[in-house]
Amino acid sequence: MITFFITFIALFLGSALISIRYKQILGDAIALCTAGLILVLYVLAFFRGMKFIGVLAFLFCAAFGVLLFRMDKAGRSDLVKELGRTLADPTNFMLILALVLVTVMTLETPFTWWDDINFWSSDAKQLFFMNGFPGKYGNVSPEFGDYPPVTSIFKWLFLQLGMKEYRESLQFAGYFALNALFLMPLFGRIKKTGLGTAVNVLGFVVVMMLPGVFNGIIYYGTPADITMGIIYGALLLTMIEGKYGSDSLLYVKIAAFTAVLFLTKSVGVEWAVFALIFYILICKKDKKIFGAAAFSGITYGSWLVFCLINRRVAKLTGAGLKMATSGTYTAPQNAADKARFFAEGFLTMPMHADRNLTFDISVCAGVVILFAFLFVLYYKKLMDISEIKKVGAFLIVTGLITYGIIFLAHISIFQTEDQYLDAYAMAVSMGRYGFPFLFGGYYLLMGTLFSRLEEVQEKKFKMIAATVTFAFVLLTADYAGIYKHLSGYRKDVSENNAYNHDMVGDDGRIIVDKVLRDKSLWGKRVLIIRDGHTYHWVHDTYISKEASPVALVYDSFKAEEDSSDTMMQKIISDHASYIYVEDEDNLSKELFAPLMSAGQDFEPGEIYEVNWNNGGILLSKKTN
Repeated sequence: MITFFITFIALFLGSALISIRYKQILGDAIALCTAGLILVLYVLAFFRGMKFIGVLAFLFCAAFGVLLFRMDKAGRSDLVKELGRTLADPTNFMLILALVLVTVMTLETPFTWWDDINFWSSDAKQLFFMNGFPGKYGNVSPEFGDYPPVTSIFKWLFLQLGMKEYRESLQFAGYFALNALFLMPLFGRIKKTGLGTAVNVLGFVVVMMLPGVFNGIIYYGTPADITMGIIYGALLLTMIEGKYGSDSLLYVKIAAFTAVLFLTKSVGVEWAVFALIFYILICKKDKKIFGAAAFSGITYGSWLVFCLINRRVAKLTGAGLKMATSGTYTAPQNAADKARFFAEGFLTMPMHADRNLTFDISVCAGVVILFAFLFVLYYKKLMDISEIKKVGAFLIVTGLITYGIIFLAHISIFQTEDQYLDAYAMAVSMGRYGFPFLFGGYYLLMGTLFSRLEEVQEKKFKMIAATVTFAFVLLTADYAGIYKHLSGYRKDVSENNAYNHDMVGDDGRIIVDKVLRDKSLWGKRVLIIRDGHTYHWVHDTYISKEASPVALVYDSFKAEEDSSDTMMQKIISDHASYIYVEDEDNLSKELFAPLMSAGQDFEPGEIYEVNWNNGGILLSKKTN
């Protein structure tokens, strides 16, 4: 817990100092310091030293104290006054209040979203216990091995509030905080208009609600796509705000935001490329962009190299590369049906997937309103014709590419997933995977509007612009999702916990208890071998989540078909360091007995270490 608080004290102190020193909007400084914090934690994770962030944060605060003490009296007095005003800024107050509220209100939330159970929650849990990345073949959810770690890293920070006890619900607080911190540049533009306290408070609420207009998964899950879209929007706004600038801090922000964007999800590459195109279209060219691009590229490259060394390759990454290079792709027979459902979902279904008494807009409506927003900026001369043409062309091209890629994904790497033969499911998919485009566009245009309203002399127009923008968000927000996120989930907690427990099952619980009892297995791959006559796949996912930080993989045996040689090949191909055989009927003894080390007998229900021996393997019983 101390690590959490000292880190956030350093975060707010650093943000205030950057805001003062470089005359930055506080929201921009907060987002920049958040990016810096994530990158420091990312580096520490390679050495399993994430808890060292508390020491670094303390040293930063102490160093500031020493420098402050050594200043002359007048300078110290001025800085303390300015620092006090900045730290007492309503931005900090409302942000802290929101973080406390969400943390408290979500304390009992269990994970129910499949992708969280399959990867996102398990990955953060492993970071919590190991304070960094595991070694070769040691990552939980190996089918998603190369998924970048930003959301898990920030969840790790909030998991420190559990006082050495793992409390998975704190991941929801960490996820909300990560998104909220990168939304602060947008709120900073609203505050910059100087329209008063009421507008600032309502504006903060509107900014917090804005992501839910486009996607409702954030209210019951922790999708990285939404975080990626928020960071992308902050990056675009940073670029257009500094389009004539050449100061180093602008390029530090571009470098930091782009690096974090890369590390949020693998497809962050797509959005980083789009952002670079936006820079080329909009900004005054400066050679510092090469340094920013090199920094972010090297950062992402470090993750790819780490994944290569440690054999972390995602299932979809492998499938996508194979499909792209094999030359054997054929469209599925239901491609036309998927196209129809895609169009229906795009045009008619609410992209946040909930039903409210207000307006639940479709992806199509969101796109139309986005371009209407752009037209208003031109009509009111808040953007000149050159900017409008460039921004408009950028949005059209990137929008077509985005939704084109989403559709192609549904008839290629997702072609076997028949749940998408439904307009509602397609709308949810577009809302999620297309979030960076649509939300990023709104972040860009809303931020530009409020930033340039500062230059407008007529207060009446400022109020009208703010009122219309706020009304749009308030009339399209996902209130049903917000209610469920903060309170409504409580009525289903017992049922959801019982479901998760049942999905693990009694046999699964035995496995979990067995592997978690031995801390030397943390970050090691344990192969669970079961009778192949029974289907276990869905249950295995729940078991793996519970067993994290131990990395479980699964295979099967059939006594009437397999031999000791085939079992040895399975163990080798699964790259297991240990195995555990579940076999209540003792049918597997003849399969594994020949693989045992000299003087040891095989018994199912025990953990065996895999030892290499002259190109083969020998098993020996694990001793603590």
